[in-house]
This record gives sequence, structure tokens and C-alpha cells, in this order.
Amino acid sequence: MKIIQSSKSAIIRHESELALHFREFLPEDPDLRWHLPPGTGDQRLEHVDLELDSQRIAFHPVYELKPSLPWLESLKPTQGTPVLLVTPELSNRMLEACKQHRIATIDLNGRAWLRAPGLLVDRRPLPGRSFSYELEPRNIFVGKSARIVRCLLTNRERTWTQAEIVLHTKASSGLVSRIVQHLISQGFAEKISAREFRLRDLLALLDEWVESDHFAKRTRTTLYAGFIGSPVELANRLQDWAHREAVPIAFTQWIAAWSRHPFTEPVLCSAYVPRLPEAATLDSLGLRQVSEGGKLWLHIPDDEGLLDETQTQSGLTLTTDAQIYLDLQRTGLRGPEAAAALRESNRFCRP
Repeated sequence: MKIIQSSKSAIIRHESELALHFREFLPEDPDLRWHLPPGTGDQRLEHVDLELDSQRIAFHPVYELKPSLPWLESLKPTQGTPVLLVTPELSNRMLEACKQHRIATIDLNGRAWLRAPGLLVDRRPLPGRSFSYELEPRNIFVGKSARIVRCLLTNRERTWTQAEIVLHTKASSGLVSRIVQHLISQGFAEKISAREFRLRDLLALLDEWVESDHFAKRTRTTLYAGFIGSPVELANRLQDWAHREAVPIAFTQWIAAWSRHPFTEPVLCSAYVPRLPEAATLDSLGLRQVSEGGKLWLHIPDDEGLLDETQTQSGLTLTTDAQIYLDLQRTGLRGPEAAAALRESNRFCRP
């Protein structure tokens, strides 16, 4: 595969910009040979041809800044010239929907799925290109955006208003509106009335969060060893300390999954805290800091909003089911198995 040498990036604000950048990209495509129609040089191409093995395949470009799943339904292939969805940046969700409906698509970053009789092209984004739509959230799983997603995942059956989400998350009404509209357009949520909405595809949303998550980048973890007793006893002792010191705490990973849905007994205790215990507290618990292993893992999150969304089980303050599931991914000690068991239980993401 050739490499496009010149770096190209832009924030797309209008459909005319999308059409212009698409027209400029086609002659530069390093892998595919496109033919543009002769004419006056109008920015908006009404048709393009792709040459492959001495044959030409015609497409009718359809430009959309922010395609949604309901909108995509109206583009189901017909007997005429196949449509080619052109958008600034394809999400994984939208790409899979295009594949499902057999709709050819390409974005300004070169990511493409082209389907026509005798043709199948499935290409990742090209290096050196970074295009996006102005109103498209870059990553809904970080910072205050993640607070919104986490809040919605606390109750898979609840109907929400945006005002309720603002109150829960302390995020701005503008951000909440953007994230909610994104979730609706991607088919993760659905409108119930003019002001109400609810989750539509919780598991798909959770899977996308897992795919984009980097635990080590969003937390700072300190390990401790030396406590003589079970992880459950340690968790209770640690929660007593948190209550005495008025320190927010939210247990996660193995101890939390076991509390919600016993699958395999935890071999260590882990929790989110905004600060670490002082030396006197560690001495009273018989703990010392270590560089690996240990019976206690304390995570300081980059966004303390994570500590605002909790639940209580067996006297312990836990993070949400979705967060527990997320935190158990890519871990050892049968963590993914415990996560899968929790996800399959009837209690998952239900109060």
C-alpha cells in the first residue's frame, strides 16, 4: 500500500466542505483508481466510477455529515446505480451498519467499504489523514462524556430526561445534549417522547466502551501487600476507614463482581479512591506499598466523577455494573470470566 505523504486534516462544518474534500481526495487515493466525470468542476460529484481489473463500477455519492441508523435505512440498495455514502469520519458502529445493509461507504480519512457486483473493498483509515465532523463527539468514553454514558448504564430499563442526566453528572446541558443525540443517531438510545429517551442497545454500547478503553491511562494504581485476612475482610476494613475519614470509595473488579454476582471468590481487593490512605492507616491495616502483586489495589481515577455513581451491595459501596465489567477486561485472575458471568446475570445494569 502506498503512503500519502502530505498530512491532511480538517474539522468539517458544512456539506459543501465534505463534497470539496471528497473531490480532492479521489485523485490522491493510493490504492484505488477513481474516475471523475468531466464538467465544470462543481464541488459536488453526482457520480464517480471505480476502475478495477479493466472494469468500471459506477457509484452515486450521497453526502451526510452525521449519518444515523434510521437515516441509513432509507438508503437500502436499489436496482439502479449503487449509492456511496460519503461522510467525514466513519464510526465502527456506522461501518458495521453499512455492511449489514450492503451500502458502500467511504470517509475523508480513506476508510472504505465498497460493495457492488464483483467488488468488495474493506480498507482501514489511511495514515496522515485526520478529518472529523464539527459536531461529532471525538470520544464519548472519556471525562464528563463518560459520566453521561456511565449514568445511563446504571439502569438499562429507565426512561431519562436530559435534565436528569445534567443533575446526575454535573455535565453541561450542551454536552449532555450532544452525547444523547450521538447515542440516538448511532442506535444506542431511542427517543420515547419529545423530552424522554432510553437505552436501546446497552450491550453494543458497552462493547464499544470496552474497545476504546485504556485502564492504565485513566487511573493511577498503587499496590499494597501484608494484610492478613481475606479480601472481603480487607474491603470492610477499608470501607470503615473511608467512612471515618469521609473519603469517597467505590470497590471494583473482582471484589465488586463477586458482591454483585458470585462467580469465583476474589483473591484481592481493589477500589477507586480520590486519595491514598495515610501511613498511620496503612500501619493499622498491616499494609505496605509494593511494586507488584499485593492484596489491595487502589485506583485514583483521572475523573473523580466516577466516584459519584455508586451502588451498595452487602454493605460495600461499589462502582456501577458497567464500570465493574469494563475494569475486569484485559486482566488476569479470571477477571474476564467474572465479567462475563456478571454481564449474563439478570441483575446486570439493574438497581
